[in-house]
Amino acid sequence: MSLKNLHEMPWIGEHAVLDLANTVVCGADSSGGDIDLLAEEGLRASWRSRAADRGLADLPLEELTRLREPARAVLGAAARQAPLPEAARTRLNALAAGAPVTFEVGEDGRLAEREGGGPVAGRVARQVLVLAAGPEQARLRTCPAPSCGMFFLARRRDQAWCSVGCGNRARSARRQALRPD
Repeated sequence: MSLKNLHEMPWIGEHAVLDLANTVVCGADSSGGDIDLLAEEGLRASWRSRAADRGLADLPLEELTRLREPARAVLGAAARQAPLPEAARTRLNALAAGAPVTFEVGEDGRLAEREGGGPVAGRVARQVLVLAAGPEQARLRTCPAPSCGMFFLARRRDQAWCSVGCGNRARSARRQALRPD
């Protein structure tokens, strides 16, 4: 991942749950380790300004990191089509219980679900659970490109990477690996 992309964060701003989970860029530092966007003040400020959910972006750092851990664990398992980790599922269920959902009938006569308030962490936890076990779970993927690892919702059934840039980087790395020295 380029340094420019790291600061511009083009993957942030579309879905609150993915915004939170994608604050870790896997294998992107110079030694192949992960980069935590919440750990460095400048990157954290950039993330906060781009996040889709203002309530989430305004949470204190400690609360963000405590919420991110079970969110990443559950989304990672869901993307692999594996059972959700018990501890993470239990934590998110407990948080989600504090954020009520109400129903209302619109002018068109259709029933609609509506957020009923409650703490931001509870609302986001519920959204994580819906994404991990709901109808969009089949579209949830983890990008396998070098120095990425971002969660994304596939727009096509055969979409393998989160972006064109990641696809190019993955193909280039594969060609490089096949090249004789």
